[in-house]
Amino acid sequence: MIRIAGGFFAVRDLEGREYLCRARGKLKQRRGGILVGDRVLIQQAAERGEKEQAGGGAGTGIIEELLPRKTALMRPPVANIDQLILVMALREPEPDWNLADRILVLAGEENLSVLCCLNKIDLVDDEERESISRLLEPFPYNLIWTSAKNGAGIGQLRERLHGKMSVFAGPSGVGKSSLLNAVQPGLSLKTGTVSARIGRGRHTTRHAELLPLSPEGLVVDTPGFSRISFTGLAPEKLGALFPEFAGHAGRCSFRNCSHIHEPGCAVREAAEMGKINSRRYEHYRLFWEELTAKER
Repeated sequence: MIRIAGGFFAVRDLEGREYLCRARGKLKQRRGGILVGDRVLIQQAAERGEKEQAGGGAGTGIIEELLPRKTALMRPPVANIDQLILVMALREPEPDWNLADRILVLAGEENLSVLCCLNKIDLVDDEERESISRLLEPFPYNLIWTSAKNGAGIGQLRERLHGKMSVFAGPSGVGKSSLLNAVQPGLSLKTGTVSARIGRGRHTTRHAELLPLSPEGLVVDTPGFSRISFTGLAPEKLGALFPEFAGHAGRCSFRNCSHIHEPGCAVREAAEMGKINSRRYEHYRLFWEELTAKER
């Protein structure tokens, strides 16, 4: 599945041929629906001797079956990816670290490899970059500094995309499409600017789309978003989705420590000593309170 729009599903087969399809009703009613990146079985309209509303004949068909997924994200909506590329701009718009950590939690739920791109480094000077580095330390994910404008980090990003199916995620205006154009100029993805009035990016990518990369790889470009709510995540599972907690949680006084209020909490102590990023720990507290409030 490479694209979903207007009630139709664009499917590319192993030979690179594309089909514009509709789906069986039972598949559309399935929880989570059909996602970009899904593997499906289709029956071509020509084989069935029917004319489809999408145009009929060769190149159209019906999705008959949705094959098992290895991963699935609902925000952004994509299936069967290997890694998530989190893109945050250093300026225009200002970075939303709370949203970034929410995206990282969702990636952790699916055991996805994560690469964080701090983009638009051409807009900050060395002193500002050093300040941002101190703000993030210690940081438990792979991180690169990028700029589609001056080419910084593009080679590293291209290497990380090679041979994998990746999804780009982050707010509008942070430069996801611009980075992909820099990685592979032939994509010619539409890019936009940041609204001076609201300080947020304007949507240029209207729907998630699976794109081939040369010489090998696949990537999903997705629309930006500014809010994420957790669905179906139990509070007691949250700590495991902050990988930096793992080296400390075993020393907590209580086996099922929430890392919030129990005495003898090694995770909280590590945050106070700077061994765990204090901003990340504060977001953990906020997310835990959000999840426990939902349970009440």
